[in-house]
Parts: sequence; C-alpha cells; structure tokens
Amino acid sequence: MYVGFLYINPEFQHKGFGQEVVKNFINEAYDAGYSRVYINIDLKNWPSLRFWTKLGFDKIIGIYGDKEYTENTYASVELEKCLIE
Repeated sequence: MYVGFLYINPEFQHKGFGQEVVKNFINEAYDAGYSRVYINIDLKNWPSLRFWTKLGFDKIIGIYGDKEYTENTYASVELEKCLIE
C-alpha cells in the first residue's frame, strides 16, 4: 500500500488529527491484508520526516532525485512501515 499524499490544514496541525488519520489508515491496510505501507516525502521536509518516523515509518527504501538538494533541484526519500512482525 502506498500513501500518495496527506495534507492537514495548518489550522488543525499539531492536534493529533494527522496521527489519527494515519493510524486508522494503517489499521485498514492491515485488515485488508497488506503487509507494508510506503510513503515518499521531500528529503529536507524535517517536520514531515519527524511525523512519519514517529508513526513507525523507519526503514529507508530509497533516495531519489538530484544528488544535491537546492532551490532548483528535488530529492525525496521513500520510507516503509512493516505491518507484520
């Protein structure tokens, strides 16, 4: 299962809504028989990296894009959460 996009309005950020949405999504994915969930985020999006790693997306699958991350380049990291231990 791949999470393509998650956006929480800034007015509702830091109130637990994002975590609740992701936890419910993960439970639904598990119940549907998925063993892993993947996400891809901007490499230097530190708040997003903290958010997803806090929720257990702690395995790096790959780093993609330009070798250097600048205003004119792009790089992202793909993370995985294993649902079956």
